[in-house]
Amino acid sequence: MQMMRSRKFAWWAVLVLAFSAAGLTGCSEHGGVAGTADRKLTVDGPVRLEIVNGGGDTHVTAGPAGEVHIHAEFHVRAFPWRDAQTRLAELTRNPPVTQQGNLIRVGGYGASTSGSTVNYSIIVPSETQVRATTGSGNIEVIGIEGPANFSTGSGAVSATNISGDVQASTGSGAVQLAAIQGQAQASTGSGNISAAEVRGDVRASTGSGSIRIAGPGDAVVVGTGSGDVNIASAASDLRVRTGSGNITINGDPEATTYWDFRAGSGNVILQVSPSASFRFYARSKSGDIDAAIPIVMEGTTGKHELRARIGDGKARVEVETSSGKIALR
Repeated sequence: MQMMRSRKFAWWAVLVLAFSAAGLTGCSEHGGVAGTADRKLTVDGPVRLEIVNGGGDTHVTAGPAGEVHIHAEFHVRAFPWRDAQTRLAELTRNPPVTQQGNLIRVGGYGASTSGSTVNYSIIVPSETQVRATTGSGNIEVIGIEGPANFSTGSGAVSATNISGDVQASTGSGAVQLAAIQGQAQASTGSGNISAAEVRGDVRASTGSGSIRIAGPGDAVVVGTGSGDVNIASAASDLRVRTGSGNITINGDPEATTYWDFRAGSGNVILQVSPSASFRFYARSKSGDIDAAIPIVMEGTTGKHELRARIGDGKARVEVETSSGKIALR
């Protein structure tokens, strides 16, 4: 009996070692089985990276020139357990990675990844443009040249230190953009959007999330259904629409710029410096208008309407809200 137990233990030990040698790690924390695969590819110029990931996170960072490193973590669920193990073994031997010159494709919705979750960590040269699509995972990209295009069903998108343009779309996840040298476009169904230090134009829309923009370098066009909009250190053209959220703007419009704000039932608050210069046109159907800085009245004014000049009046600011208040500070 003791000999039979020893033989049984030895058989399981061999099996575990075999799995480990193939990149398999047995049961994962999410159930099923888990394993990894790594690929190192050689490139000789700017890289085009295309990623399709049904479920799982994708992380892309900049590294040495001439090389692309791909690390994949697979989590496979299937019944019976032997089927999951077979599928995992195939994925670790032949991960969904193809190369055609400097075009690299990772992932896909084919049979090879069906029933599995894959997390990708990819290191690329800085001269890389990315197009990434995920079903339910997050996407994070740092330090590439771009342009970068992202789309996800229910995951979040984060892009930092991108030299070119960025376009991001999510169904219900948040979008975070920072240090973008080109233009930025972001849209989400119910997530929040934040953008800091975007040098080009910013266009953003969300159904029920908030929008926060800091230090925009050029024109901003944003809209939200029920969330708040907050823009700091603004100077260029602004156009903001919100259904039931508040609008808060901090900054000074440059000469010849145009600020246009419309709110359904939210408040609009403008915070400017004493040296600001613009003509101000404000109207609220049922809310009050409060000007807490020196102004010169122009034309007919009333409790719910104000026409005024601040400084030399070189820029133009128009504000309208249905039931919220308007404050100029």
